[in-house]
Amino acid sequence: MSSALAALGGYGGSSSSDDDEPAAPPPTTLLERRVVTTPTVVGASTLALNPARALQPGADGRLCKVMKTNLPASIVKAPVAGPSRPFDNAAPGVDRAAPNVHAGGTAERAAVEAWSFDEQFHSFQGKGFAQAARGSGVIGDAEAAAASSKPRKRRRPTLHEDLGDEDEHGVWAPEVDEDDNNEKLSQDQLVEIATALESEKQKARKEYDQNEDFDRRDERKISHLLPARHDRDTQAMAARTAFHGEAERDYQGRSWCLPPRGGIRSRVDDGHDCFIPKRCIHRFTGHSKGVQRVVPFPGFGHLMLSASLDGSCKIWDVLNDRRCMRTYAGHSEAIKDVSLSADQSQFVSCGFDRFARVWDVETGKVLHTLTANRQMMNCVRFYPKDNNILLAGAGDATSGRIYQWDLREKGEPTLEYNHHLAPCNSITFIDEGKSFISTGDDKKVFVWEYSIPVPTKYISEPHMHSVPVVAKHPTQSFWCGQSMDNSIVTYSAGERVKQQRKRTFRGHLNSGYACGITFSPDGKYIASGDGEGKLFFWDFKSTRTYRKLQAHDNGPCIDCAWHPLEPSWVFTAGWDNLIKLWD
Repeated sequence: MSSALAALGGYGGSSSSDDDEPAAPPPTTLLERRVVTTPTVVGASTLALNPARALQPGADGRLCKVMKTNLPASIVKAPVAGPSRPFDNAAPGVDRAAPNVHAGGTAERAAVEAWSFDEQFHSFQGKGFAQAARGSGVIGDAEAAAASSKPRKRRRPTLHEDLGDEDEHGVWAPEVDEDDNNEKLSQDQLVEIATALESEKQKARKEYDQNEDFDRRDERKISHLLPARHDRDTQAMAARTAFHGEAERDYQGRSWCLPPRGGIRSRVDDGHDCFIPKRCIHRFTGHSKGVQRVVPFPGFGHLMLSASLDGSCKIWDVLNDRRCMRTYAGHSEAIKDVSLSADQSQFVSCGFDRFARVWDVETGKVLHTLTANRQMMNCVRFYPKDNNILLAGAGDATSGRIYQWDLREKGEPTLEYNHHLAPCNSITFIDEGKSFISTGDDKKVFVWEYSIPVPTKYISEPHMHSVPVVAKHPTQSFWCGQSMDNSIVTYSAGERVKQQRKRTFRGHLNSGYACGITFSPDGKYIASGDGEGKLFFWDFKSTRTYRKLQAHDNGPCIDCAWHPLEPSWVFTAGWDNLIKLWD
């Protein structure tokens, strides 16, 4: 102890000699230290979320940090703050190594259509709630979802509602208060509504009709080709007519449909020859759809009757200005066939609406409306000796019938000819009206005596095809039928109905189309349309093809008719809405 004090005293004594001199400052040394800046934020990777995988071989080396600064022990040993897994949102028990676990939680695959996802997305963005992916829950604002689920009360439209003035309110009608503008229904309106409801209940409580049930069963095979069958309450549409001429009667009181006086040619069969036309000289336009039939008035041919697929018939002037004289509209569907009476004062039309209507030519009035036991009628004919007798060929998928009416007795048909196994397509009177011929889809030809519902002759051969159209020769000795094997067959029309195999006309394509047939007034030529719009002319004796014309475009030449007096005038009708006159 004494030695230490002695040493300290000696140290101080040696320094006391230099009290007058100032002490020199120690030398300054600079320390080299790196400036620590804000650390770079590195996004969490898969290895950061799963430390167990980081310890596996081949782990990312960036996660292995080397501490090069000697930190104080207070910092190193400080307790860890915050969650142990800051980015782990998985529920307890979830395998964090699964591929569907990510930083935001877990993802599950679900099949959701694009429109459904967009609907819920926009609902959540706009209204604050959306439908849960599973179950019937709601995600988001539950109160808003409950309020929107309540149905809105619709305002009933009131009678004669005032929607405002456009000058005052613009194009948008003003909002109407429900309490002020609700009008109470009157007693008459309540009675009308109750009557309508009662009528509907009566229709529903109809008794079972066996015939209607059988008819529907039979037509199942061809139901897609036909309109709906008539119910017991089905009614024909209201008939309309319009006169397009200058006056219905002239200064002498003569009707517009009578033939003109003077200027009529002598009949062609009085030694005059007929010629095949070469060019179109006029087009009759006025129908909005295809024209199905053209019928010149027999005798003078001063008028022409046409039937169209637009459900209307028209009568045209042929000799003068060739304009439409009167329109008859009485069918809701396309018209299938028309026929003139012997005295030309009436005509009958049948259509796909299953109605047949008898019209007065002069006034356009509907005289009779007929139905063939709710079946489709394909052809209609007046009895040549009595305008009050009418025949119609009809049928369904399993049977064909010919119905006969006496127009003086309004009501059901007076007679049925029931031997065809398929719809009847044509009726042609022969032997001065004593007999008639019927053809049908069953490929059979029947010869009947008038008013006797038993056929006198039955023609059916294995090589025969369906004959939808029949025309009679001017000499009344033959009749020709449009066969569906692209040919025209000829039969004798006397007491013995027999096929004339040498008089078969070929060259046209008519398969699938009921193209009309016509003869020249002298019986020398026969003409027919075909499915390609052409018009063919043959020599009736030699069956040689004389000429073919491109009569119509965009469809078949469905009908043709030779003028009864003019030796080279031929009318053609097509599905291009036109009627053409050729000369």
